[in-house]
Amino acid sequence: MNEENPLILIVEDDEEMARLNARLLRRLGYNTQTAYNAAKARELFQTEQYDLIVLDVVLPDGDGNTLCAEFRQISDAPALFLTGRTAIKDRIKGLDKGGDYYLTKPYDREEFIAVVKSLLRRAEQTKKKVDEAFVIDCGSLTLMLTERKALVDDRDAGLTNKEFDILLLLVQNEDKKLSNETIYQSVWGHEMNIDTGIIRKHMSMIKKKLDAENTDSFDIVTGYGGGYTFTRS
Repeated sequence: MNEENPLILIVEDDEEMARLNARLLRRLGYNTQTAYNAAKARELFQTEQYDLIVLDVVLPDGDGNTLCAEFRQISDAPALFLTGRTAIKDRIKGLDKGGDYYLTKPYDREEFIAVVKSLLRRAEQTKKKVDEAFVIDCGSLTLMLTERKALVDDRDAGLTNKEFDILLLLVQNEDKKLSNETIYQSVWGHEMNIDTGIIRKHMSMIKKKLDAENTDSFDIVTGYGGGYTFTRS
């Protein structure tokens, strides 16, 4: 999510209402895009990543519930139904299709704003918890598992996928010496061939990119006779 300017898609066939809501949200600092039918919304799904979708149930070329279910297949962003349908069965159907909140028309603008802020805030808190679960901190070294990046003092070391996999394996086995054969089999997925220098070449590049020789918080130690150990100082 873009914390400063979340992008919100408004799917609404009432063009005047769509423009009013878009203007209201933009005044609050949000970016908005508008689709007046399901076909346009589906087109936008393919090109943009939205932080929130606000949609009507009744559209000229489709059903908002179906559209919400399609959106849910490609995004975990919250969905707010803003519709004239007031029956409990309609609310239940919308929530079952992946909606997070249901406001019926006519609605209070202050409540609309409060719901938008609440849904965006909850989504950001959830994303933060997920991100934290996929981060390994080792002093000045941070491994971002989702992005597959290694940061040294917040600087991206620029590791390749294989280099990242090797480093992650060492970090996950902290203070344990891993042989060249173990590293190769774990990362490449099969037994090491006669080219025993491949691990040495990768490790040399990893150390260089991490500037491991000039940090006091961690080290990658080359073992006597081969093998490597990740350790924290």
